[in-house]
Parts: sequence; C-alpha cells; structure tokens
Amino acid sequence: MIVHLALDCLHDAHLDVPRGVGLVVLPLPHHDVVLDGSSLHAAAWDHACDRLAAMGWEPRRAADTGLRRLGVTMEGRPVVEIEQVDPASDDDRRPERDLRRAAGMRV
Repeated sequence: MIVHLALDCLHDAHLDVPRGVGLVVLPLPHHDVVLDGSSLHAAAWDHACDRLAAMGWEPRRAADTGLRRLGVTMEGRPVVEIEQVDPASDDDRRPERDLRRAAGMRV
C-alpha cells in the first residue's frame, strides 16, 4: 500500500512503508523564486527533509551525484528517492511500478 503525504505546498511524498522506500515529487525548477539570495525551493526542501527526518525517512544519495533522481512526472516535476532510516523489511528496496504510478511518473 502506498501512502501519499503532502510535505508542504511544493513537495509530495509517496511512501511504501512496509518496504521502507518512497519517492518525493519536487516542484518545477522554473517556478523557483529567489529573494535576497535565498531560494524558495531550497527553503521548502529543507523543511520537507526535516518533516521526513521526524518520521524516520531520508533522501537516498548517489555517491557521485547527490540526490538519487529517478526521473520526472508527466508534468515534468523531478522525482527523488527516499528511504526509511530503519526499514521494517529487508526486501528489495527499489521502487516498484505502483510507487512510480502514485508519484505520477510514466511506468
């Protein structure tokens, strides 16, 4: 079962809690607003990560590129992978077709 969670007005999480994996749909990059050198998207991402951390989740990171990006939604919004810090299962941790579908990605 995939759980949908709005982390804030810009980020949506889709969590496969039993498997300990999930996806976060990010806002469209060209919708960012920068005021006095501060990015709205960067501040919202920090807030989203704080909310995820409070629930025991964190972004998956690739050793060479930072966030593990999985693609984009049909609207063009970037999608990154997240994982539970202490998952309940040791099953294969790759997102499945239903998780990608819940995030609005092409499958």
